[in-house]
Amino acid sequence: MLVEFKLEIIGNPELPAKSRRNMMRWRRHGLLLVTLLSALTLARAREAAPAFTATTLTGETFTNGSLKGQVALLQFWTTWCPHCRRDEPVVENLAREFSGDGLVVLAVDVHESGETVKKYLAEHPRSCQIVLTEDTNLVKEFAPKSFPLYVLIDRDGNIAGTQHGAGGEVPLRGLLSRAGVGGSTVVAGDQRSSLPKATSPSAAKLIEVPGGPGAWLAKPLPPAVFMLRNGERLEAHKYTIMSGSVHIDAQGQQRTIPLAALDVKATIAANHKRGIELKIPTNQNEISLGF
Repeated sequence: MLVEFKLEIIGNPELPAKSRRNMMRWRRHGLLLVTLLSALTLARAREAAPAFTATTLTGETFTNGSLKGQVALLQFWTTWCPHCRRDEPVVENLAREFSGDGLVVLAVDVHESGETVKKYLAEHPRSCQIVLTEDTNLVKEFAPKSFPLYVLIDRDGNIAGTQHGAGGEVPLRGLLSRAGVGGSTVVAGDQRSSLPKATSPSAAKLIEVPGGPGAWLAKPLPPAVFMLRNGERLEAHKYTIMSGSVHIDAQGQQRTIPLAALDVKATIAANHKRGIELKIPTNQNEISLGF
């Protein structure tokens, strides 16, 4: 009511110019006060990050307590995700740029073996902290279904924001600013249940995980079968199907086959008989996995 009253006075042309200028200053101060009070209220509404422990490949352990007073950026990623790979240089640069501001980046690999991750890192070195699924409960807590997924935890241990998908430098800087890193703090109604999900078209979406770690099965699934147009038949529990290729781990032997070489209709039918509803990605942002 105080602000509304002053607005009416400001609009009165009979007041001297000096009085109107003074009222304008009070109006700005009043609006700033309202903004700050709203920001404080919303900041209190942030949801606390779940209790977690994360041990890195170098043996360092992070917890909610050890990160208190720092800002943690969690990047859920995989070695097979091209969008994660495209964001890597940006993530590494931001980690170095803001390390003095208390930023800690934990790159949490999702559902891949240590051998796979280490082999990838030998070819694509990363300077930030790498965490395997088996060494943390973060994957279980956030259950990412698309990659990369970013979760930002502020200095008080609350979730400050999330980003689904790769977007490059600008969106990530905007996300970090929500915890006061690299810019002014941006506060919004950001409890985890209502966090703004800046879904990027560059997000690898997990569309099928038959027998995956989160699945409950009455009995183990048989291996998936892949029928090639040349008559070859391959079986594998572990596979990755993208829009242009099929990567198969058949008894330790790795093979990458162009999707055009796959007899899709015969493959789907053969797996259906085994109780596996295999899904073939329809665009470059979808990924089908088997474990």
